[in-house]
Amino acid sequence: MPQNKEIGIVGLDEWSGQIREDFLRELQGKEGFKRYNEMRLNSPIIGALLVAIKQSILSIDWNYESEEGEEDPRLEILNDSWDTMSHSQKDHIEEALTFLPFGHSIFEIVYQRDGSRILWRKFAPRGQDTVWKWDLDEKGGMEGVVQQTVRNPTPTPIPIEKLIVYRVNIEKNNPEGRSILRQSWIPYYYAKNIQQIEAIGIERDLAGLPVIGLPENATTDETDTNSDYSKASKLVRNIRNDEQAGVVRPFGWEVQLLSTGGSRQFNTDEIVKRYESRMLMSALAQFLMLGQEQVGSLALSRDQTDFFTMAVNATADIISETHTKFAIPRLMRLNGYDAEGLRFDHSPAGDVDIKSLGEFLTAISPFITWTTEDEIWLRGAAKLPERAPEEIDEVKEQKRSMITPMLEGLRKKKEEQEGEEEEKMGAEYYAGAPDDVERRRFERRWEQTIKSYFADLKKRVIKGAKGIKRV
Repeated sequence: MPQNKEIGIVGLDEWSGQIREDFLRELQGKEGFKRYNEMRLNSPIIGALLVAIKQSILSIDWNYESEEGEEDPRLEILNDSWDTMSHSQKDHIEEALTFLPFGHSIFEIVYQRDGSRILWRKFAPRGQDTVWKWDLDEKGGMEGVVQQTVRNPTPTPIPIEKLIVYRVNIEKNNPEGRSILRQSWIPYYYAKNIQQIEAIGIERDLAGLPVIGLPENATTDETDTNSDYSKASKLVRNIRNDEQAGVVRPFGWEVQLLSTGGSRQFNTDEIVKRYESRMLMSALAQFLMLGQEQVGSLALSRDQTDFFTMAVNATADIISETHTKFAIPRLMRLNGYDAEGLRFDHSPAGDVDIKSLGEFLTAISPFITWTTEDEIWLRGAAKLPERAPEEIDEVKEQKRSMITPMLEGLRKKKEEQEGEEEEKMGAEYYAGAPDDVERRRFERRWEQTIKSYFADLKKRVIKGAKGIKRV
């Protein structure tokens, strides 16, 4: 059997392009879209979570990078594509982020001709609820999607070569991915129902429980809509304590309100907060609850925020890697280029701790050769005004031209000071001699003493050698 032949399959639970991977039927396909859409639109907690992620990613700077440098002609094609598209880069990123609540987001690539070049015209979004089925091969690989809408009920296939599919999770190569709200569904379900029960209970406590007593001769046929029983049932259900409150009591009827006294066995507020905290915990965003209960330290907030920032950067990496792998190579092939070495990159998400960064830079500064790119990054991290690389290089050259003469002057001054110190030391050395004549006499006596010492030493050595007997 050939070694390059694929034998097994991925094992995705699907039938005729319909994905059934989630064991909860209400979270499969279009039903799942309805549930997740309800969560993101109705829940303030889920809404705050998604807004926090979206705003963090929208503040990121996106750009194309090439291993061959800024002069790579392929970068001009990519940048010109964004400049001429019918929507902005930020619009596309914001639309792509819908893969967070729904597990995936789909875009159809539409091209345009610009002279001899082929550029992108737009990344057209295709709603998750318009997916009729997925076109998968026999091994589970994605070959496209079949779209069906109310406006166009005829199923329309879109091949994978025309698509960009962003996914949160690619387990079993599931084209639908998995929503980041999947683990929040159970706590959301219970929190929603508890709040509904709580609202009904509050209404009953404030308005009381209406009770109607019928007279002995009242008609009690439940099937007859005109019977006294049916009329009383309708009346008791419609009693509300609002601005139009009031009851017209027929002769012989007794109407009263029974109150529960407002007592509660369970603290529903604490229960709902527990479920809301678990919703945020599933996305590492529980720090959003800090301060609401007057608890939580600054250190704890920073630690939790760091985890959330890691998750946000991971989300940005999904967009970056998907765009790099699928969008860029197709555009390069249409223009006769290879996409090797090109990347859709992004700056780090989250704010930089300037104090910690300053301490770090102070420690490593003697060992680092600072470049123009370093200053650009530091300016961005510190939220300082942007400067063009050419402007930064020009300022550096001006500083260098001003500092060089200063350094040269300091060097000369140091040499002069060293010369003066040597003269001073020489003067101190000869300070013991009263005049030059006396100094020369001292030097001659010293030389004579040295010569006499070595002459005497030589004689003693020769004399000792003669006294040694030869063997």
